[in-house]
Amino acid sequence: MEVKCLNIISNNFYPTKRVTDGILVLLPIKGVLEIQQFTANIKVETELLIVNHTEIFSIKRNEATILLYIASDWFLERGYPFFDYQYASKLIQSTAQLTKSLIELTKHYLNDTLSYDIYENYMVKIVEIIANEAKVDSDYLSQQTDHAYFGITGEILDYVNRNLKQPLTLKSIADHIFISQSNISSQFYSKLDMNFKTYVDTLKLAASMKELLDSQHTIGEISDLYGFSSAALYSKKFKQYYGYTPNQYRKLSKYNKYLYFPYETLNDTFKDQIKTQLTAKLEDSYVQNNEISICTDHFLDNRNSSMIIQIYTIAELYQLYTDPKMSYLFENEEQIYIYCNINVKDIQQYISEQKTYNAFDFIISNNANLVLKIYESQDVEIYLNQICKPYAAYLQTSTNLNKDLLKKISYCFDLSTMSIKEIYRNIIKIKQFRENVKFGIDITRLFNEPDAFKMMEVQLKRIGFDYYFVDNQKLSVPYFNESHEMLLTKEIFKFNYIRKIMAEMCLEDRYYFLLNVRNNFLLHDEPMNIIESPPLLVGVFKRILKHFSGIGVDLIQQMNGNEALYLYDKSGFRTLVGTMFHRLIEKTRYTVYEHDFYTIIDQVDKISVYISDWQIMENEVSKHYTTKMSVNINFKDLKLRKKYLIFKETYNNAHGNINCVIPCNLREKYQWSDIFIEKIESYNQPRINVFEHSFNDKSLSVAIDHNTVHIIDIYK
Repeated sequence: MEVKCLNIISNNFYPTKRVTDGILVLLPIKGVLEIQQFTANIKVETELLIVNHTEIFSIKRNEATILLYIASDWFLERGYPFFDYQYASKLIQSTAQLTKSLIELTKHYLNDTLSYDIYENYMVKIVEIIANEAKVDSDYLSQQTDHAYFGITGEILDYVNRNLKQPLTLKSIADHIFISQSNISSQFYSKLDMNFKTYVDTLKLAASMKELLDSQHTIGEISDLYGFSSAALYSKKFKQYYGYTPNQYRKLSKYNKYLYFPYETLNDTFKDQIKTQLTAKLEDSYVQNNEISICTDHFLDNRNSSMIIQIYTIAELYQLYTDPKMSYLFENEEQIYIYCNINVKDIQQYISEQKTYNAFDFIISNNANLVLKIYESQDVEIYLNQICKPYAAYLQTSTNLNKDLLKKISYCFDLSTMSIKEIYRNIIKIKQFRENVKFGIDITRLFNEPDAFKMMEVQLKRIGFDYYFVDNQKLSVPYFNESHEMLLTKEIFKFNYIRKIMAEMCLEDRYYFLLNVRNNFLLHDEPMNIIESPPLLVGVFKRILKHFSGIGVDLIQQMNGNEALYLYDKSGFRTLVGTMFHRLIEKTRYTVYEHDFYTIIDQVDKISVYISDWQIMENEVSKHYTTKMSVNINFKDLKLRKKYLIFKETYNNAHGNINCVIPCNLREKYQWSDIFIEKIESYNQPRINVFEHSFNDKSLSVAIDHNTVHIIDIYK
């Protein structure tokens, strides 16, 4: 049987194409496949890659790759609404089965033993796995693509997508975007390697496939729907790109559809080489493997980041000082800020009490910083005259403390409650009372009003604030998209719009701190949230610290309906954030190498490798996978391949997650004694394994279980 939809491609480069009326499955069988998918450059070596209906791609580097085009008919005939979904290869759980079917199908193709029955059997297996495990709602997936981050090209792409069913010309877009037609053409070709006309024509034609394959629509109706001037023009362009008229295409069977691609003829010698490689790859397909190579040349400097602990009551302030369970927060060398949201009048009421002084002493003598929030000018008067002056006098009489500790107390203003002029006057007033004081400012309002931000840029620079705070809970759309509840956590924390504004403001030499990092529920699993998922928690911190110098979490859970991440719940039990506290930000002091699902940290006495279950990061579903996953770790430098002492921490559903020890409803239902809570905390820790491993003998293999993070310390 001759099939045109299955091929081995062996050229190094293939020009940009758009996938239409189906999906493309690519599996490299020799070397690395480098593909540009839309504007993203993707490299794959061992895993499958799917290019979706309407997506454009080009191949930048290739040795030998299986290319399988699967027409929409394969899905539609089995009752799957193909055009309502797109498909993500990272979501597939049955990777081994899918790879096995694709390789065996290809071997039949190369051996000329492919019959209709064999072909149908393997295609059905492949389609069933993809349709059931990889599907993502098309509307939802479109929300994950943020065109705005691509500047002018992004504006053009966004305009094209929003007006796809209207007549689109270079002139109409140029008039809307206010740039020249030649600039648009140049932008398109440089970013997408495709000219504007081809991009729009092929996108319109691809989008029209759903209506075309539904025989209820006439060619004229489809032509009108997608903004073509006539049915004749629609048919002409259709034949130009696909080789058939629309009516001819309607009659094609699934066996006769394929991607129009510059395929090459394979000689027998090359086929034999491919068969050998397929046999070897088939043996490896039963376990999903990933290699981590520790290369000292890959480590990069990292910004020194901070943890901001948010407190809201005097009781929480006292608890920091009196509760021995919380002393660990100040044990390491991380930069800690206690962000005090307490009403200044409450502090004023209790400032004369010794334990208030003791709480202040405890914070600042442990190398932490106390940030006092100021909402109005009256707050400044109270802080200076009725809080700081008495506290300064107390410090002078103390034998163990000195007045220099006051430098650890800073002030934060809020642009949503005070004008910049009023803030500046209060800064002058505070400086008259204290020297070397630091100031922060909450600029959330300016992110919600970018035009106001630009106007205030010079004033902000002139005053020279030490910290810029951004309150996640107060940010308005579109920073998290108008339907941000439908975004994956990893997409939410890309901060595309925020980064764009930050770059425009040129305030890079200052610190940006993100407060109230939200404890999102998993997108596809409502009962579970970030605070219960070690991989998502590590991923959130990794993404935030790429763009911010500090992360704000609540000390105690705040039941306000818009919950931020927190260290302790209302009953006093330590959460996963508290358990992983130091490990979440320890990398900021060292050189690192970052990857999607792992991070390598080069510390003074050890190399730490953080490995996360990447599937839960991609689909946010809290169910177990059938596919075995493992990672092999080794040093690239052969001289470093020797015996090391290994200390491995494992965080998962059973270790470090309080919700799996005592369900939330029970924790809220009963009162728990301090002794009992301490007992639970001593139990609810990561699983620890200490052993020796010789990397010269073999790589260190680590099984990646569901919802798990492994932290592997390799002592030098």
